[in-house]
Amino acid sequence: MNETITSRQNAWFKRVYRAAREHGDEIVIEGPKQVADAIAAGWRPVAVVTSDSGAAGDLAGRRPAHRRALHPEEEIVFAETLFKAVADTKTSQGVLALFERPRHTLDDVLARRDTVAVALDGVQDPGNVGSIIRLAAAFDASGVILLPGCADAYAGKAIRASAGAVLRVPIAAGTDADLAASGRPMLYADAAGEAIVPPGRDAILTFGSEGTGVSDAIRRIAKPIAIAMSDRVESLNVAAAAAILLSRSFESRSRH
Repeated sequence: MNETITSRQNAWFKRVYRAAREHGDEIVIEGPKQVADAIAAGWRPVAVVTSDSGAAGDLAGRRPAHRRALHPEEEIVFAETLFKAVADTKTSQGVLALFERPRHTLDDVLARRDTVAVALDGVQDPGNVGSIIRLAAAFDASGVILLPGCADAYAGKAIRASAGAVLRVPIAAGTDADLAASGRPMLYADAAGEAIVPPGRDAILTFGSEGTGVSDAIRRIAKPIAIAMSDRVESLNVAAAAAILLSRSFESRSRH
């Protein structure tokens, strides 16, 4: 049994705390299932951290999977108070892991032309970012491009909302200039657009911020596309709009 870390001055605590707050070069994934899924997807943890409260049990029955991926010195135990300080959930299951942040490029996202790519422009709610990443996986988009002003896809709330899709979907940062230079047809969701079936492949579907939609820069280089609906509501949540348009794109692609 590893010695329990009780001091906030401990180097491991500082490292995990920084990753949980900043999600820079390293990120934190929380929960026994989420950690096991990441390892199964080929992610190698820097460290697995458990709470000394025993709430996690035997890593929720997943310890063999962890042991196959770890050396013993990479299993760390935090005192419950320290674990709560780094946990992102209100009721933690007592397991989290530290990973190197995945690094994808625009070329990774745009490598496939047999489907569409998704771009998010100023989507600030990490829950919406994670939900749309999950939708990108569900409807086989090539990846997600995060334009300036977006929440981090590797924040804890975004990771949870993606239901593990961040493990499988290429995600890269970009700008409107990058999108324009790609030469791909570009569309953005907007009530003022024409309600047409979105392309099934070789295009970029862009979704804007929850309050103001896409930026003027995107409006200058892309075509608006609307969703036909009744006048009982003015607009849809950005994740709901993405679900409808990506589903229609997938259906269009599947028919041809």
